[in-house]
Amino acid sequence: MKTKVTKYNGLYVCLHIPEFWNGKTVLYVHGGPGSHSYDFECGIQHFPQLKNSMFAFITYDQRGSGRSENSSQDLKELSHSKNIDDLIHLILDLPKIFNLEKIDVVFGHSYGARLVYDTLWKNPSIKVFYLLVGTNLYPNDAFNTSLFLDLQILKNTQPKEYEVALKLISNNETEPYLLSPKIRKFFNCLSSRQVARQDFYWANPKVQTWWNKINSNSKVQDNDEVYFKIVESLHDEKFNLGNYDPIHLSQIGKYIIGFHDVLMNGTTTFPEIKNNVIRCYASSHYPHFEEPEIFINTLRSLLNEEQNYISNYKNVIGNTF
Repeated sequence: MKTKVTKYNGLYVCLHIPEFWNGKTVLYVHGGPGSHSYDFECGIQHFPQLKNSMFAFITYDQRGSGRSENSSQDLKELSHSKNIDDLIHLILDLPKIFNLEKIDVVFGHSYGARLVYDTLWKNPSIKVFYLLVGTNLYPNDAFNTSLFLDLQILKNTQPKEYEVALKLISNNETEPYLLSPKIRKFFNCLSSRQVARQDFYWANPKVQTWWNKINSNSKVQDNDEVYFKIVESLHDEKFNLGNYDPIHLSQIGKYIIGFHDVLMNGTTTFPEIKNNVIRCYASSHYPHFEEPEIFINTLRSLLNEEQNYISNYKNVIGNTF
């Protein structure tokens, strides 16, 4: 696989072209916020289903994250709205930069799925397919569930701190997840906290071990400061109608969720969009790694529907998995 790395407006961007390319290009939008695309780049090389898919993938690290520029000035200017602006420009400009016909699919994982959704919702004229993976239909639910996981870990490992945290939550009059920065400070060891959360993110122990190994050996790390800065900015503007219902989008896409994804409430029923929801029963938060064949087949399904591209999602009859 050939790769070409460039910097675009301060962002790390990399094009990955397979030996046998079908001409279709997928732009990957990583989660976090404050994470990076390094693990997905490793996955492209590691999983045969991804490596041999014949798709070209473009990866990038969001502003202030991973291998993109990270300075005190960048951190001050970070926001979800700024990430949306970056993604719009990437969709429109990367084909020119890399001499591509177009970006065919924008694939967002976790927070990246939220970023993709809000970007397309604000820009209905952009014609691109989307794939949302590992996200919740209602945005605040995921943040509150993440806080719930922290509280459970505190209860099992630091009962005294848990009592303080519980009192703090019970006296709170805003969204509980806004207290996450304070709750996180109760942990004696943040690395132990992250290890304890791992079992909620994975259904396949072998893939979990692979992921932990590549991340432990990598110099590219998550940035908690970026995470909280972006999360705080979500209240600055109403980015959509309050949920991730694709019926509100003019573009065509699909939604993949892992049944074991505790963080994103993977057992939830999605009545409005059930024909375009693919539930992966052997996956948790990373179905593109735990069941890569379903992920790739979903991309192929989207691109096969290209001739039926219309502006109203309600009129689309997608493949049901």
